[in-house]
Amino acid sequence: MNTSARYVIAVFAHNESHKIINCLEALRLSPLLPETICYVIANGCTDNTAKLTIEYAQTAPWVKVVDLEPGDKANAWNYFVHEMTIEANIYFFMDGDCQIDSGALQYLKEHLLANPHINAVSGVPSSSNLSSGAFRSGIISKGGLAGNLYALSQDFVVRLRKQDIRLPYGLIGDDSLIGALALWNLDPSKEWNRNLVQVVPSATFKYESILRASLRNPLFYIRRLKRYSLRHFQNQLIRTRIKYQGLNALPRHINDLYHVAKKEELVPRQSLNYYYFDCWAIRQIRKICCHHSSDEQ
Repeated sequence: MNTSARYVIAVFAHNESHKIINCLEALRLSPLLPETICYVIANGCTDNTAKLTIEYAQTAPWVKVVDLEPGDKANAWNYFVHEMTIEANIYFFMDGDCQIDSGALQYLKEHLLANPHINAVSGVPSSSNLSSGAFRSGIISKGGLAGNLYALSQDFVVRLRKQDIRLPYGLIGDDSLIGALALWNLDPSKEWNRNLVQVVPSATFKYESILRASLRNPLFYIRRLKRYSLRHFQNQLIRTRIKYQGLNALPRHINDLYHVAKKEELVPRQSLNYYYFDCWAIRQIRKICCHHSSDEQ
């Protein structure tokens, strides 16, 4: 597939049947930028996310649906960037469980076009997401990339493709790695250039807060904390290797880094906020290594 659009949006959706239509309607009403194509990348869905989106697309020609079997966001990101090879002036990325506020796409577009030297721009949580206050204030004051809503420049995507830079399969927190690559300008031997990724406070989005999701499903919060700890070790293992070995050290699968992890790299943080979930993450990593070793015997 090799199509072109002035602007293109990738919406990543995994079992979002209750939210995907609201997500698309928010895009349509935002309002949608002219000459925009939106690809909903349904990955590993076991509900009717793809079916609902296909039905929606019948009266919304700006929506296209890609249904991938693996339930892996990093793989879905790679497929969109490298396999679909869509040509566009700006590439927008968002999650299927959030809704952008009015004008969000325009604000991101205007900031990116007004600053052609930067690689990425990020949206921020709406102030109506009350439980996301720390996230909102943190990203505005410290910078970074919010995986819920961000945009990449045409030049940056072209260079990602040219160097065949892909996210490791199984990676949690794809936005952390993409943001770091943008800040490094694809050269991790250098220090981060904070000017290359800029936050646009006016480009806001809403999503179900962790608090509300936890009230609906008490196990949600525990699962989220476990994923945060696993992401911490994944980021640590990746950062150490690509900083000194370059981007060729990025593995195709995150498990490849688990097998070469040093003992001192798998130490739980001492804060009680992280300790027990870090211990869980370390056990998971070692379990994967043990399973791999038994398969080789």
